[in-house]
Amino acid sequence: MLAARPVRLVARVVAVATLLLLIAAGLAGDQSPTRNVVPTAVWVGRWVDLSALVGNLWAVVNPWSALFGWSEEWLGPRGPAFRCPAWLGMWPAVVLFLASAWTELVFTGRTSPTQLALLIIAYSLLSWTAMTLVGRALWQRQGDPLGAAFGVLARFAPTEIRVTDPAICGRCPRPCRGRDGACLDCGDCFDRAALSRRQWNLRLFAAGLQRTDDVSPSVLVFVLLVLSTVTYDGFTATPAWSRLEGALYGALAPLGDLRLSLIESLGLLAFPLLFVGVYLAFARLTAWAAGDQLGTATVARLFVLSLVPIAIAYHLAHYFTYLLIQGQLLIRLVSDPFGFGWNLFGTARSRPDIGIVGARFVWYLAVAAIVLGHVIAVYVAHVVALREFRDRRAALRSQLPILVLMVGYTVVSLWIIAQPIVENP
Repeated sequence: MLAARPVRLVARVVAVATLLLLIAAGLAGDQSPTRNVVPTAVWVGRWVDLSALVGNLWAVVNPWSALFGWSEEWLGPRGPAFRCPAWLGMWPAVVLFLASAWTELVFTGRTSPTQLALLIIAYSLLSWTAMTLVGRALWQRQGDPLGAAFGVLARFAPTEIRVTDPAICGRCPRPCRGRDGACLDCGDCFDRAALSRRQWNLRLFAAGLQRTDDVSPSVLVFVLLVLSTVTYDGFTATPAWSRLEGALYGALAPLGDLRLSLIESLGLLAFPLLFVGVYLAFARLTAWAAGDQLGTATVARLFVLSLVPIAIAYHLAHYFTYLLIQGQLLIRLVSDPFGFGWNLFGTARSRPDIGIVGARFVWYLAVAAIVLGHVIAVYVAHVVALREFRDRRAALRSQLPILVLMVGYTVVSLWIIAQPIVENP
């Protein structure tokens, strides 16, 4: 039933209607961030995604992809104007995800409904232009930052979409066929296949992370970018960052009002570079521990997806309270999205309950999530090592540097999560 076209159509209509509502509310609604639905929907709603627990829902509801697909059905499909070089990979998604993180964490206009609406319009034009040039499927996977992020997270999910007709993959711009020859987790092929050729199957959690044949250098950097940006967001709430920011703010006095944005931008750039450097160093140690059976680049590519469970766990620990408290604003705003005093669904008088969760609950949830994510990450890395290295002893030796890396990041994550809820002298 979930694979049926009517269900997918309804989901896409709702997504497109939401997109149009956000643009209209941003341009014509009240400009107070708490009275207009746009800031809350963009910065809270965009992380309310169940890809890691259910599957790649974004591939179904992506409003930009849906509108472009409908235009192709109406005007007739056209092939891409340009053939994208293989080396380009997911680098466009890397750049746009970093730009999105900068907008969320640094941009001073991130709470302005009008500016957010204009950014949505600009991104819409960029997406549709790119889809015209390189094709809808390729852009959705390699250029759309949300599509790329949710696609990576969906590898953890206990479901997969599969197309049983290999001929469908002949027109696909990406390597979507698994080791058994079947088409896996490709929304484009799934859309084009007949209903009898579609499958929506259950699998073990994190089983999709063990598939590494399509991991390129750009995918590696993208995974580390997702992990580093959410870590940076948490780090900015710690006393250590406050002290560092204060010292830099005084040292950069000649820059005036630009100081704060510059400091935050440099921090946002430094964290991905730090993560990539540390990860490659441990990849080199892993290759050495296994007797250099595989090169450093190959080892880095093989094991980077094993970090995804930790990224999901930290994401949950970091954003859970934010979603529970700030997300309550959507209950009120859904009745009055423009801030005009409407009460469409009778919820306009709803007020957030900031005591819905306590610090003790937040801490125990964070510990449980991060430790569980660490355990799953170690398991995924172990399975990949046993598959890729020639003998069991080399595989076991290779896990020591990876274990140190994961434990180290787990400790750092718990320290960051603890800072806002501990008392410092």
